[in-house]
Amino acid sequence: MHRIVVLDAISIPKAFPLPRPSFEHEWVSYETTKPEEIVPRAKDATIVVTNKCKLTSQVLSQLPKLQFIAELATGFNNIDVAFCKEKGIGVATIQGYSTKSVAEHTLTMMLMLSRNSLITRKAMEDGIWVNANCFCQLPAPIVDLDGKTVAIIGNGAIGSRIGKLCEAFGMKVLKVEHKGESNIREGYCEFDKAILEADFISVNCPLNDKTNNLITAREFGMMKKSCYIINNARGGVVNEQDLVNALLSEEIAGAAGDVASTEPLTSDHPFSKCLKMDNFILTPHQAWMSDACLTELVKQFGENLEAFNQGKRVRRVD
Repeated sequence: MHRIVVLDAISIPKAFPLPRPSFEHEWVSYETTKPEEIVPRAKDATIVVTNKCKLTSQVLSQLPKLQFIAELATGFNNIDVAFCKEKGIGVATIQGYSTKSVAEHTLTMMLMLSRNSLITRKAMEDGIWVNANCFCQLPAPIVDLDGKTVAIIGNGAIGSRIGKLCEAFGMKVLKVEHKGESNIREGYCEFDKAILEADFISVNCPLNDKTNNLITAREFGMMKKSCYIINNARGGVVNEQDLVNALLSEEIAGAAGDVASTEPLTSDHPFSKCLKMDNFILTPHQAWMSDACLTELVKQFGENLEAFNQGKRVRRVD
């Protein structure tokens, strides 16, 4: 009989419960699990379910009965997949479920920044319209997306979807080549050239050794002062202190993101200095959490468990 241990059930809203598998099992669920609690809680597990708990080789080597990891996300940088391959531990993720939602979240941020929605909202709260002597008011300039250039870093499913939405707004879309790459693929734009030309930059690539600190003070110094950057990938892709410095020094026009290198956000995080700025939008890692996304997530999770039990490889990354 399989022993299934859910390490961080709190990441999935209770309105979308994880389905129990049809095969015989014991189910143990924890709302949250601290790093030092993973081994004691999962030492007898044959299946571990997680979203963001870090399953390093050191941790995994202490789980002798583990056969399968069900990741409740698309990204799996929290799992040492190389170790899993070596030890024959299966790893399956949730795939393609949040593409449309994250893309829409990105476009929402672009529109809010370009149309200065935060400034207008505050002005409305302060009575700019009810106390006006003219039918129209313009608390801050409005920039149209039409005719602007967006550089998309990471052109997988989400990045490609963002590109299509931007094209629908009349934007010029640049698919950005890997940083430092001299052989430019057809249809792509050299990294530095894209950074220089962009009015908007959308970061959508996975976090790994090559993309960690991909955007730093060097890149911010190259950007137009009118440029906006949106990071809905992973916090570490954009150097967060450098981003804050660029905002405070007005090197760029604004920024937005749905991620941070430390989640939940800590009070001493660099972003804490910008949370009340009118040209900075930060949402709490929610772009993937639309009703449609969560419905699809729990469906895929159930399929992944059943496939593993049947010896089938479904959405496997090991």
